[in-house]
Amino acid sequence: MCGIIGVISKKELKNFRTDYFDPLSHALDQMEYRGPDNKGIWMEDGICLGHRRLSIIDLSADGNQPFQSSCQRYVIVFNGEIYNYQELRSDLKKLGHTFRTESDTEVIIAAYIQYGKDFCRFLRGMFALVIYDREEKQVVFARDRLGKKPLFIYENEGLIIFSSEIKFFHAFKNIALEINEESLLNFLSLQYIPGPATIYKKIKQISPAKVYAHDLSKNKGETITYWNMFDHVGERKEIPEIEEIDSLLEESIKYRLVANVDIGLLLSGGIDSSLLACYMHKLAGKKVKAFNVGFADKSIDESVFAQKVAASLDLDLISLRLEDITAENFSNSIYHADQPLGDSAIIPTYLISKSIAQHVKVVLSGEGADELFHGYDHYRYEKYFYQLGKFPFDGASALMEIISGLGIHKFDKVRNKLRSIGSFKKDTGVSRWTSILSPELSQSYLKNAKQNTGNYEIQFNSFLQDFGKKSGKLESSLMLDLLTWLPDDLLVKTDRMMMACSVEARTPFLDHHLVEEVLRSSSHFNQPLFQSKNYLRQLLKKKLSPSVSELISNRPKQGFETPKLQWLNSSLSQLSSYLFSEENLKNNPYLNAGMVRTLWQDAKKQKHGTNNRLVWNIFCFLEWHRQHESKFGFTK
Repeated sequence: MCGIIGVISKKELKNFRTDYFDPLSHALDQMEYRGPDNKGIWMEDGICLGHRRLSIIDLSADGNQPFQSSCQRYVIVFNGEIYNYQELRSDLKKLGHTFRTESDTEVIIAAYIQYGKDFCRFLRGMFALVIYDREEKQVVFARDRLGKKPLFIYENEGLIIFSSEIKFFHAFKNIALEINEESLLNFLSLQYIPGPATIYKKIKQISPAKVYAHDLSKNKGETITYWNMFDHVGERKEIPEIEEIDSLLEESIKYRLVANVDIGLLLSGGIDSSLLACYMHKLAGKKVKAFNVGFADKSIDESVFAQKVAASLDLDLISLRLEDITAENFSNSIYHADQPLGDSAIIPTYLISKSIAQHVKVVLSGEGADELFHGYDHYRYEKYFYQLGKFPFDGASALMEIISGLGIHKFDKVRNKLRSIGSFKKDTGVSRWTSILSPELSQSYLKNAKQNTGNYEIQFNSFLQDFGKKSGKLESSLMLDLLTWLPDDLLVKTDRMMMACSVEARTPFLDHHLVEEVLRSSSHFNQPLFQSKNYLRQLLKKKLSPSVSELISNRPKQGFETPKLQWLNSSLSQLSSYLFSEENLKNNPYLNAGMVRTLWQDAKKQKHGTNNRLVWNIFCFLEWHRQHESKFGFTK
């Protein structure tokens, strides 16, 4: 796991060293947390590639990057892990390739030499990488299938700049970083920014499962899709057996235990992490270190369940104590989130990562299980939505308005959600339940409240249409999170907060072979085994003692709840008072100061019907914007 950054000039640039090399080197210094074990830079003829290394596989200096092939023709910078590199290496040896290191990086270059732009099809892992061909003057950018590792790119007629994190583009004085108001609108609506767009107009993400190849001699690029989620939808005629899911999960975890350092486990005591604990106990070959966080608030504390799982499997359970939620911790979380991100769980995730870093470099995480096996409440809501039809929802919305008008505020949250759903212009699938507001309602909180035709509704509806070519409307909706919320919120949170503390998180539930099998089975999503993670519940009952497995498997889903308003009015009160102050809002060029100020006053008064998620979301943007204005510490 690492950080990468680079500058690739398409023509001769004046003052290359002062304008690009020196800023890149400075950015690498600031990026040390992504890779404290080594800093490397390779430069030649207007091409400069930089790398920060977190050593996981082949801990020797042989694995340092930028890495050059034996023939000296190819140079690579790579962030991530290739889990099947040993098998791939063996296959490539049979085809005549030789290797001088034990690193997965060298295997990637050999795969590229052998298979050309199709090379990513052979990689099983998480990655963002850039390969430069010195002879053909071609550069290739690639990202893993599900978007676990980030890669941002800026391109104009003269150069390409890329980075693992968007904030580091501020190091380069010749780039204008103008905020994209469409992305801001989407953020206010969703709490995240759907890719490939970013918060900046001229910076894009390399999309998951894409290879972007640019020929510098012709100044021409092409994008190749090497894996398409839609290709696998609805292919399977019969429902998978429990044993098939079991085999795929075990294989996935076995691959993710390959490392030259210790690997731990995030053990919440829920179904997903408890199941991972069972596989790790079987496969690790030594006592597993499991990490759990206890909370004083018993309504969100799961430590007692983690303790029972650890005792049953004889795990080395390490109970972590979180620091208090301070303004500094909040600001650090926003800094490391990189783009505006309103997921309040980033703060405890950041604090957990700081504690884990004292023990191990790598942890397994249960991210993705809920999206694949329908563990969240909003999947149930979506099923009700289709079972009941849309007309009853319209009637329910009108009824809620009447009840609210009578002064009965118990159902205000339901009323507000139904009002938002009713204002969508297009079908946005299951995201209707996780969104904060529809884009139409979010418009009023922007200073330039113009009719916006590029918001996420169009993109999400397009995904639903593609899924719908092989699947029903409900099944299509249930798959949507895999393309939206997962890569652009949940995986961002995990990658950025863990890497902020030099910890690598691996996600076995998101092995693409397992994902493909679930997608193939989408026509069976109405079967009991696909209801609320019943596949995983059944597996847990097979692997844990009956008393513990019954306790864990029958628990309702417990999300990472955070007391956002309590934070705003206590440990974050000084910062929130400043950010929501009339003067600060008046100086913000993007937000409607009057609307935001009213919202904040309603929240302070705890007025019924206040959209507290929106309050938090705007608070996060205001802090992000404050850091953006200071160029995230880079001076020009």
